[in-house]
Amino acid sequence: MSNGNDGRRRNSTSRSRSGRARWSCRGKEPGADPENPASREKTILVKTAGETLGVTARSLLPVAGVARSTYHYQLNAMKRPDKDAPLLELVREAFENSERRYGYKRIHLEPESMGVRVSAKRIMRLMTRHGLVPLFKSAKRYSSYKGELTKAPKNLVNRDFHAERPNMPWVTDLTEFSIPAGKAYLSPVIDCHDGMPVAWTIGTSPNAELANGMLTDACSTLKDGEKPIIHSD
Repeated sequence: MSNGNDGRRRNSTSRSRSGRARWSCRGKEPGADPENPASREKTILVKTAGETLGVTARSLLPVAGVARSTYHYQLNAMKRPDKDAPLLELVREAFENSERRYGYKRIHLEPESMGVRVSAKRIMRLMTRHGLVPLFKSAKRYSSYKGELTKAPKNLVNRDFHAERPNMPWVTDLTEFSIPAGKAYLSPVIDCHDGMPVAWTIGTSPNAELANGMLTDACSTLKDGEKPIIHSD
């Protein structure tokens, strides 16, 4: 038998139209896009640049594309107490107690066990925002597949499917069909000489019995001395 398997985060700069001011967006929070910063990131940028360059924030607002009202709203919002602070302490403690191994799904169980009702998505966003990332990846899903049991045969056909006479190279493959009753599988063997099927089997499971039955039926058609090469993907 022949087998056919052959062997940004970058510094984003902005400047005024006169070219007098240039600064780096170092104050942006994790997750902001330097090419399209949100109002909060723009506010931090304007405030930091104004303090660094010694200019008023009002002169920088048109350059950053932030309305004056938006700028002052964001400043006041950043002065408010962080509503996530108490929850963050619980999450951080649970994360450290797990030796930084638990993901948000496991961490979510800790506040729940203490009577704190909170969604898992909120825990996920909180952990992501504060860099609480597990040190180890989760275990891979179990699979009973252990790889090929035997070494693959050499590719004797070498993509030459021309045949001068019948029963020289045969090709075979398994095809899946969806029918109203479920799935069906066709296992044929084709003679490369004329492209006609030599034998085939049909079943509801793509197992060895299906392939072996096809091979048995195909071999029963051979005459003495005929030894075709059977090629499969």
